[in-house]
Amino acid sequence: MIIGNGLLSSIFSEYKDDRKILIFASGVSNSLETRFDEFKREKELLYYTLKNNPNRTLVYFSTCAFYENYYDESPYLRHKREMEEWITSNVKKFYIFRIPQIIGSKNTNQLLGFLDHKIKNKEKFVLYDVEKNLIDFEFLLTTAKHIISTNSYINKTSNIFYPDNIKVRDIVIFLEQIHNVKANYVIEEKKGNLIIEKTIDDEIISKLFPVRINYYKEKLEEYYG
Repeated sequence: MIIGNGLLSSIFSEYKDDRKILIFASGVSNSLETRFDEFKREKELLYYTLKNNPNRTLVYFSTCAFYENYYDESPYLRHKREMEEWITSNVKKFYIFRIPQIIGSKNTNQLLGFLDHKIKNKEKFVLYDVEKNLIDFEFLLTTAKHIISTNSYINKTSNIFYPDNIKVRDIVIFLEQIHNVKANYVIEEKKGNLIIEKTIDDEIISKLFPVRINYYKEKLEEYYG
């Protein structure tokens, strides 16, 4: 069963008719969101869905942005933390997957969609000189399916992320090469770092998805080329 009709629901579409798993893919996805009504909508939809499907195992998507310390905690992060805590205390069987930015998203409210749009259209933007972590559809689905099918990390929070981060400057360089355009931006320095906690055994990740030197370049070309 899948709740939602966006990017995550399309990635996990094979679970549409699953009678045991509930993929909740209708959460707030814009990390800049501040509207209380949007947070309330997600809460109420999750509560209602679980009330009507008490025996299904919940798969909930949270965010690896908890591990960034470039900015103060946002309303979005406080909301995600509240949702995680509620699930942990009230749901019988669940997986909480904290994930980073997804390569392939064209949503301009998210980093990659924003950068792709600005660079293609030669629009000026502020480039925050920070590191990010990115994963593509295949990495997310392969890892999540393995965890679900083996009952690994049941009733736990698992961080699904690529072993290496990438600087936003390098993302811009790759997108410039893809679109053959010189980006128009102003750099703003930010203090801090991004160190995501490992919650999944390295051996599992290396078997499912061996680290490749050109992973980010290849995937950005695949989805935005």
